Amino acid sequence: MLALVALGALMLRLYYAHTAIVDHPIRGDAIQYYAYAWNLVHHGMFSGALPDATTASPDSFRDPGYPVFLAALLSASSPDTFVDRVIDVQCLLSATTVWIYAVLARRWIGFPAAIGASVLLAIWPHTITLADYVLSETLLGFLVAIALVLTDQAWRRGGTWRPLAAGLGFALAGLTNAVMAPFGPILAAVMLWRVHSQRRLWMLVLLAAIVPLAAWSLRAMAVSGTGESAGDRVKMNLVQGSWPEYHAAYLFSQENANAAAIMKTIDVEYRLLRSDTPAGIGRIVDRLGREPVRYIGWYLSKPLELWGWDIGIGAGDIYVYPTYRSPLLMQPLLAGIVGALYFLSPFILLLAATGAVMAVASPGRDAPGMRLAAALALWVTVVYGVLQSDARYSTPFRGLEMMLAAFAVHVVITRLYHRKQLQNGRIAS
Repeated sequence: MLALVALGALMLRLYYAHTAIVDHPIRGDAIQYYAYAWNLVHHGMFSGALPDATTASPDSFRDPGYPVFLAALLSASSPDTFVDRVIDVQCLLSATTVWIYAVLARRWIGFPAAIGASVLLAIWPHTITLADYVLSETLLGFLVAIALVLTDQAWRRGGTWRPLAAGLGFALAGLTNAVMAPFGPILAAVMLWRVHSQRRLWMLVLLAAIVPLAAWSLRAMAVSGTGESAGDRVKMNLVQGSWPEYHAAYLFSQENANAAAIMKTIDVEYRLLRSDTPAGIGRIVDRLGREPVRYIGWYLSKPLELWGWDIGIGAGDIYVYPTYRSPLLMQPLLAGIVGALYFLSPFILLLAATGAVMAVASPGRDAPGMRLAAALALWVTVVYGVLQSDARYSTPFRGLEMMLAAFAVHVVITRLYHRKQLQNGRIAS
């Protein structure tokens, strides 16, 4: 049944991808990803220089995972079929992600919860639309799910290759999006410290998680003088995420003078932070200090921005780029499902937050997998809360949200059932 849910997810994604029309699919961030892939294929160089640039030099502004993925497909495609091939493979990865979370939910919670969580993830609109863009979220979501299931296998069955594979899974996720880079090593270090009976296992996870990331960091240091780096991208997101007006200013900067002025000020802050980090931090802190209540409220609201519905940096609603003939809008049944999920999304998020608290508070050895899911969801929320938050960025982690929501329902139903059984026992006695 879980495989059938995943098969339905695949059919839904392929139907959407071959019906909806994305206006100029290589645009925005996709231009940079394509440039890196093109340079890898044609020059053997990791560079964001555009294909028509007269010179190209290596850089480390983008993480390598998704460009390498695109390069593999670009080398096996013609220019006319490249985008279609990327989308078809991403539909397969997205459906496989649904199946992996279904398997994890069955192991960690139970079969009814696995059905509920996997069906929700299969029909969740953001996971469908993001698979139709040349963007890294679908690949990241797949790698995160792979890392989780490999970790589950490692602590269930031990051995040597399973922990190494789990650590490598976290490393690949970190090489696709740097937000994930510290999580695997931190998880392994904490477990190494706390679980003495599995020290060898977590040492192997730690080793496999660190080595690829360290190798990439060394390469980034070697080319740090040739352009913007991954550290510069973090600084950019830090500045952008400190401005409540950023999303609106980004969308209307071409037609509104006030929005354009805000974008210019944000850029000035980023340039200062990049050239003189202490001075840049001082300027940000000074701005936040002038309106502390406003900015405290802003940062406290950012988790809702992250796990919410509307994609702020993009076309809005569930779309990153302008998309026409979307079956999620035009097909009555799918449009009804999307409308229902829009209404239910705040309640699902509330259930997920409740499930995370329940997982962390569970005693002893109960629900170790759900504690891992809660820890990863909390990590993502905190990091994006400090940097820039948008519903697009939570899409790779929606499986965690669905599992945690299902876990909350499972715990409540189980406790009510046990209480009823206890009451019936007392009445009978």
